[in-house]
Amino acid sequence: MKAAYLKAPYQFEVRDVEERALKPEEVLIRVKACGYCGHDNILAKYAAEDWQPFGHEFSGIVERTGKTVTRLAVGDHVAVETSIFDPGADVSLNGHVELDMNGPNFMSMGDNSMGFSEYVIAPEILCVKFSGLSFEEGAFLEPLGVAIDLVKTADIKLNDDVLVLGLGPIGLMALQMARKSGARRVYAAQRSGADARIDLAKRFGADGVIFTDKVNLAEFAFERGGVNRVLVTSPPDTIDMATKACTAGGIVSFLGISYGEKERFSLNSNVIHGKKLQVRASNAIPALYFPEGIDLLKAGIVDVKPLISHRFALEDTPEALKSFIADRGHGVKAMMINE
Repeated sequence: MKAAYLKAPYQFEVRDVEERALKPEEVLIRVKACGYCGHDNILAKYAAEDWQPFGHEFSGIVERTGKTVTRLAVGDHVAVETSIFDPGADVSLNGHVELDMNGPNFMSMGDNSMGFSEYVIAPEILCVKFSGLSFEEGAFLEPLGVAIDLVKTADIKLNDDVLVLGLGPIGLMALQMARKSGARRVYAAQRSGADARIDLAKRFGADGVIFTDKVNLAEFAFERGGVNRVLVTSPPDTIDMATKACTAGGIVSFLGISYGEKERFSLNSNVIHGKKLQVRASNAIPALYFPEGIDLLKAGIVDVKPLISHRFALEDTPEALKSFIADRGHGVKAMMINE
């Protein structure tokens, strides 16, 4: 079967790889759609020192089941969680399944293929069935779960003013949820030039767009009195900027990750202390909220269809992803489609 591989800096290729035998608790999935995400881009940009398969935002059809699989059947439409909690862990038994990060994990399986492939193997426990959605929408369930966790971590209240910092697909989904969570105003912040993302933010109800390379967020906060919540989907070094946009008692919810030197950043403790701020980490490991995400998509509370700016076939992955990465003005989400 064919599977796409990447290596930094921005090298992609499609390989012929062998399909291994199924374990009793696993299923073979024929991949129908897979999204290229921010984490994939970090790997491609600098973090992947050797060739590796990639892609974890995907959906497909169950093609074959292992001997002990009982919940899934051939033909089921599924999306795959990146990880799940261990129900026997102490934190899980104490009622905090969200704190257990040692359950089955798709990202660490070490197989020859991941989402950007013809077929992929996954444990039954990581598969979530869905119906009434397209495969493209199903491929958004993983990043939508990330956005849901970000919004829940921020604890948006009625009449809050909210700032979404970073208008990638997760930020744009979070913006839609913030808009419909009772926020009074929802602002969007993004470097200028990402025209398609900025247009989508306005379409989804942003009350204003701030260009972070042209406007100082501290000045923005001074002029408007600050915001109650900031949702950060941009790199970690923007968290300090987010704290300066907050009013007293504000909450900064963040999920951006980096590696190496980029994982470190500085904060002004006087700003946090003086304004009694909270800086909260959103981490969607284990992956939760897939059923809630299905409901949000079906209800039209979150619309992901306009986020797909580039579609391509598996065999075109190298050229298509390079084209997407170079198209900053129009690029929002690149998605591989297997017919």
